[in-house]
Amino acid sequence: MTYKRGGFVCIRHDEVRDVTASMLREVCRDVSTEPTLLPLDGEHMQYRTANIDNEARVDLSARGFWTRRRRAFMEIRIFDPMAACHRGISLEAAHQRNEQEKIRAYGERIQHVDQGSFTPLVLTTSGGMGPKVKCFYSRLADVMAEKKHQPRSHVVAWMRCRLSLSLLRSALLCLRGTRYSAPTTIDIAGLDYQATVVECGILV
Repeated sequence: MTYKRGGFVCIRHDEVRDVTASMLREVCRDVSTEPTLLPLDGEHMQYRTANIDNEARVDLSARGFWTRRRRAFMEIRIFDPMAACHRGISLEAAHQRNEQEKIRAYGERIQHVDQGSFTPLVLTTSGGMGPKVKCFYSRLADVMAEKKHQPRSHVVAWMRCRLSLSLLRSALLCLRGTRYSAPTTIDIAGLDYQATVVECGILV
């Protein structure tokens, strides 16, 4: 759960990425996973920890999410709040630390070179959300509810449940391991969020 590398940790990260991408495809254009950023051409970054690799990638991008026609970039981080590096600080401070690390790595480059917006999506292994990821999923729920003509409360309830189940499955995978993981496809096109929430008994 605390180690930063390994196949199970990648699965934990990738499942949240793919679920979020499927939601974005319902409301945005030009959605892609792991898009390559534009290469630097002599630009100087303010922070030493900025990613200056010409093959640098982020987890997600979508056009028109925050601003019309402007490309939005998202980078996901899922951390264990019980890890040794977070002992002695509050949960809010741990979220802020992880958000700032992502912003220093990608924010300035995306804003000035790719001419886009950047949002760090920082979650805990148990489903806790930082301030920026809360704002992101709140905006996503608003747009999905408006486009699908469904109650926002049901869209939010479905979204929270879907993300929680993804994190729970991947956490169990990290703890117990597995010999085989069947590939899964995520398709929510045409999904009736209200009916799904009611049928599953999800609290709104």
